[in-house]
Amino acid sequence: MSSAARATVAVVGATLMLLGLLLFAGVAEKGGCAPSAMPSGASSATGDARTMPMAEGSYTLTSGFGMRWGTRHQGQDFAAAPKTAIYAVADGLVVRVGAASGFGIWVVIDHNIDGETVSSVYGHMFADDVRVEQGQNVRIGQLIAGVGYNGETVPAGPDGAHLHLEIWTQGGRFGGGTAIDPMPWLLQGNVDQSTSVATSSAVSPPTTSVSDAPVAGAGTAAGAELPEMPASIGLERGLQVDSIRLARTIVQRFPQVQKIYGQREDDRPDHPSGRAIDIMIPDPTSGDGKALGDQIADFVLTNSIALRIDYLIWRQTYRAASGESNLMEDRGGATANHMDHVHVTTLGGGYPDGSPIGSAATNPPGTSTASKCGPSAGEADLAPNTVPTDLDPWYRLGGTVCPQISASLLAAQGKKESGFQRGLTSSAGAQGLAQFLPGTAAALASDGQPYVIDADGNGVASVWEDGDAIIGQARYLCDIADHVDTWIEQGKVVAPNGAVELYLAGYNAGEHAVLRSGGFPTGSSDYEVQTRPYVANILAMATQMSTTMS
Repeated sequence: MSSAARATVAVVGATLMLLGLLLFAGVAEKGGCAPSAMPSGASSATGDARTMPMAEGSYTLTSGFGMRWGTRHQGQDFAAAPKTAIYAVADGLVVRVGAASGFGIWVVIDHNIDGETVSSVYGHMFADDVRVEQGQNVRIGQLIAGVGYNGETVPAGPDGAHLHLEIWTQGGRFGGGTAIDPMPWLLQGNVDQSTSVATSSAVSPPTTSVSDAPVAGAGTAAGAELPEMPASIGLERGLQVDSIRLARTIVQRFPQVQKIYGQREDDRPDHPSGRAIDIMIPDPTSGDGKALGDQIADFVLTNSIALRIDYLIWRQTYRAASGESNLMEDRGGATANHMDHVHVTTLGGGYPDGSPIGSAATNPPGTSTASKCGPSAGEADLAPNTVPTDLDPWYRLGGTVCPQISASLLAAQGKKESGFQRGLTSSAGAQGLAQFLPGTAAALASDGQPYVIDADGNGVASVWEDGDAIIGQARYLCDIADHVDTWIEQGKVVAPNGAVELYLAGYNAGEHAVLRSGGFPTGSSDYEVQTRPYVANILAMATQMSTTMS
């Protein structure tokens, strides 16, 4: 795409404030092919952004920086349960991983903060709980380890589990730097804690124990004090408040769950109205998978009053909150018989923005006609092994953003734009996998949010990150598709070869070039030597990558 075209779209995009704020509060659904939070080998960024090393509510601040027991305590302690997730406080390079006196296993990360080397030091972990390697680049908010009680802790053992965090400025830990109080430094450039880190509390999901205790968040309309469902797990868009609360609770209680489906088109009213979620069970045919599904079903019904549950279905068995239960008819497949997921329908409770509840045929608030996307809508239309393994789940997810744009089309466009190479910057300044100009990436989509959002849930929206770039690409292309479809309906644009080629032409040349030409852009040699081959190439590749196109 030319810089002039992208600049034009950026200006146009800034005026599109037509929809509610929920369209992409969460973006992803995640199964065994979980999108990675960060590309391996990504470069460390400069800047002042930093975040707390642990999710809000998962820790208690104990020993602070300063004199303690006659010696200087060089850091801040964060007491927490063993294996509670620890995150990188800023972009940086891992310079040490290994044993350290008194620390058990430590991790040291060097950061470039506005031209100065600053080190963050994380102590008392066990080797099995460390998730980074020496020499690895990490992003702010990236999972690096789990809390331990290795080395010298008081008390010794699990009761003394905590993160010891140090911050060294003026050259860092190994450059003659100075240890400072971590808390003022963290807060000085701290990003919003509601979105800064992933919400999973365990590095390795522990065996989940089902509690009969009341559910946190049951007293509020949408469980507002619970963290939002991570974008890497599922969408909150289009869900009613009871379903949002349920999804957030399941994520917190059962970290093994990696995918939750929500609002989508269906011939039954529960999903379209936002009253239902499908909790996908990892490895559902195994003993552990069945046990997990049983635990979730029992937990939901045990807390049915607090969670405002109507009924659930698991392993072909209908169970109502009232106690009624029956074996359903065989519907002919594992998914149809609910053998791989727990379907839960809530009472609803209305939409978070107060919009009236419509029928099954009505779009939920915050969506457009181009956004009626069930999580499964784009999954089938991308042939195996046609894109890099780590990008595959993101393109499949991108194919669910709107009905006009399939996963195969999105992947083909990604291949054309960057060849699936990370870190690219074109001569015009377009960046990343989807080759966004910075102005276009930050321009507002039709939901009032930038095209490039924090799709991977690590607290930073960046064109350099796989999920953010690909979902941003889908959001941008879907907005263009919406506009083109409207112009076709109004008779302003003709599409003798189908609308899809006009979507791609709009991405490359600017959507208003399509409107101005009344169809495929004309009037400039660039459209013939650049835009037309661009579109033809992508359509050909999409056919090769598709499982449905021929």
